Amino acid sequence: APGAEPFLAVTDLYLAGDYAYLGSYDGIVYVIDISDPTDLREVARISVPGSALDIKIADGLAVIGVQNRSSDFGLVVVDVSDPTAPVELAQLVKEGWHGVHNLFLYQNRAYLAHAGSRGMSVVDLANPTKPVLSGFWQHEDGFNNIVHDVFVRDGLAFTSHIAANSGGLAILDLADPDNPVTLSSLHFAEGIHSAWADGRYVYCNQEFGGWERPLYVVDIADPRKPELVHTFRAQPPPFDEIIGPHNPWVQNGLLYWAYYDGGIRVFDLFDPVRPVEIAYHSAPGFAWGVQPHRDGLVYAADGTIGLVAFRLRTPARAIRRVETLPAVAIRGRHAELALQVYTGLFSPDATGAVQRVSARLVTGDAPPERTLTADGDLFSGRLPIPPDLTSGRYRLHLELEDDQGHIYPFDQPYDLFPDRDLAIFDNELADGWQMAGNVPSDEVSFAGRRTLALPERFIAIFQAHIPFDLTGYAALRFAFHPDAVEDFATNTLAVTVNQNIVRLSLQGGESLAVVLADKRWQTVEIPLDALGLQDSDPPPEFRSFRISGNLKGASYLADVRLVAAAPLLDTAVREEREDALPAAFSLAQNYPNPFNAATTIRFTLSTRTDVELALYNLTGQKIATLAAGEHPAGTYSFTWDGRDKSGRALATGLYLYRLRAGHRAETRKLTLLR
Repeated sequence: APGAEPFLAVTDLYLAGDYAYLGSYDGIVYVIDISDPTDLREVARISVPGSALDIKIADGLAVIGVQNRSSDFGLVVVDVSDPTAPVELAQLVKEGWHGVHNLFLYQNRAYLAHAGSRGMSVVDLANPTKPVLSGFWQHEDGFNNIVHDVFVRDGLAFTSHIAANSGGLAILDLADPDNPVTLSSLHFAEGIHSAWADGRYVYCNQEFGGWERPLYVVDIADPRKPELVHTFRAQPPPFDEIIGPHNPWVQNGLLYWAYYDGGIRVFDLFDPVRPVEIAYHSAPGFAWGVQPHRDGLVYAADGTIGLVAFRLRTPARAIRRVETLPAVAIRGRHAELALQVYTGLFSPDATGAVQRVSARLVTGDAPPERTLTADGDLFSGRLPIPPDLTSGRYRLHLELEDDQGHIYPFDQPYDLFPDRDLAIFDNELADGWQMAGNVPSDEVSFAGRRTLALPERFIAIFQAHIPFDLTGYAALRFAFHPDAVEDFATNTLAVTVNQNIVRLSLQGGESLAVVLADKRWQTVEIPLDALGLQDSDPPPEFRSFRISGNLKGASYLADVRLVAAAPLLDTAVREEREDALPAAFSLAQNYPNPFNAATTIRFTLSTRTDVELALYNLTGQKIATLAAGEHPAGTYSFTWDGRDKSGRALATGLYLYRLRAGHRAETRKLTLLR
């Protein structure tokens, strides 16, 4: 957008009609005629006393947020009913504001995020020549109240609290527009920079952090109970690492994201829970903000150039669903996967046909692309799974090309599960692992096993030489023997991963407990999600964990392993049987309950008998079988990952699990949360 002089250090933009309003650090808001996107023309300038960081426009009124952190200046209100001849109406300054970084206009109010001072201010604009501070809000508990952005939709305000470790997303009720009421908040460890609500979902992020910075989808169907339902990331284009994401904008089923020096990114929200990145452009040198206009036109505020116009050419048809068989592969058992790809119109008014659909499994090398076979809107084919591929999460990349040459890309994770547990200490420390702490790494013989002897106060740290992908593992398991431990008030036993601690019960009566009075080998199995290792995309890397205790007397540790969680159709559970014979038949309550990624079910048998441990939905349909056949007397632990017998993830809800042993049966309930 050329003018009389170069644009310098521009900030955000806002489009209204055929005009773009472009802020800058130089105290100027540029008004640009965009009626001809090939000939952008500056038509006016608005001078403000500081950096113009945000502009919002409604009903011919522009409200400009100004921030100089050394002063309290805040707002400039401008009449832009004639964009070529803007007229300043008022300025507003309040002590302690430290400026206004971001704002949102809603029902004659301006909701202000200061970023340099705490809380959110409310300004009444009913008389735009005399704006009045009419309200103020701060989070009552937990957040540090450095509000960076505000977004308002349908009477709800979404405030982004930017501080790491004490920030996140807070949702406010604006029934009384001058007295916002906190409905809920959702903590994010890195803080939240900005958010955009669309329908029942909020899309939010922290800025900076490069390509690894996660973007979040939050379900607000009940705004009093927001739920994080998906984490995703942008795909890096073929150039160097970038600073990270900045401001989002949602319009007509597409999510536009400004990515600073990473340009602009566009995501398809056909499935609003799982955005699919369909386009990017790296031309902006430093994209602060992005906003779609009309007829496929998109504008970006470029901090090094000014205003940049793009045209987004969307394909006629798109990939709408991909089904794989098996749903999850197991290393060494599956040599290929079958694909069924369902396509449909990109938008209701689109016209055109599919030219081809291709697919490949991205494994780090350069796997060949396979063209799929068409049957109407359905495309199918098979992809090989390399036999030497390690377990982990990979990406299934597909491309649809329409008859105009436009491409619709589609990426979906695909998991390769391990075919066995990963033994970390089994008679000896496994290759690729080392120990730290105060526990001697030399194994000793005790009670029929090669073990680690634990001092009274111990820390056993198990470290992998190379961090690895935890996909396909459900739990951490070890055997513990309280040989000479005495009953003592300060006895403790815990497992820690990162900052997540699971303290084991020493009282018994729970499915996750150690009974110190029971002098025999006992199996402890902790689901990984209880250790803070929830399933995400990409999945968390596993580096180390520690087992620690303060026990009055000698004890022993053996058989430390990560438990494989193969899909149920291919023996989805692993079992552990304790050595000593139990005194009775019993079925324990699953742990944890409710659960998300995996839960553990334990039962005991007093005699050898034929058993069946199965899962049912509330209509009585059997959905999975965890154990079947004759089992010797003993105590067993099974891990279930919330999938049915075909390997499909089940929905949130209440389910039943039933143990039948000979002529006896027992049933309990469990709750799955997605």
